[in-house]
Amino acid sequence: MAKNLKQDVALKARYLAANFIGLAMIAAVFVYAGVVEVIKWQMAPFAGFAKLPPPKVSLLKYSFLALAAVQFGIIKLLPKILPNPSVEHLSQGAIITFALCESVAILGLALFLLAGNALDFYVFMVISLGFFYLFFPKYEQWEKRIKSNIAGRR
Repeated sequence: MAKNLKQDVALKARYLAANFIGLAMIAAVFVYAGVVEVIKWQMAPFAGFAKLPPPKVSLLKYSFLALAAVQFGIIKLLPKILPNPSVEHLSQGAIITFALCESVAILGLALFLLAGNALDFYVFMVISLGFFYLFFPKYEQWEKRIKSNIAGRR
């Protein structure tokens, strides 16, 4: 019983730490939006640093969208790729998931900096926040995975 309580406390502590990291990474996405707005305002009219022709911008945009789709697939596969769920593996998986979610917004920021279209950034920002919404871990899921792992060992 005491071991179970100790494990519950450890799980809750790891979950809260991962939760805080995830919220900080979501906040970073909004900081990127602030950067986009400041650049648009300070360097108006901002056409991007690379001065890319429209066909190259389109190719880059669709390549980044395809990369975001691949990241979605990786996030979905992550629970199957990680070893048996332990408290440590669940928190590591959550942080990897957060990094993949945030990186979609970073792709949009890079596209904005190269081509200068703020709407491109905001599309990637919405996708990123959607990923965070879909894949943000829930404590009940962590409990269920830990309990199924313990039951599987018996």
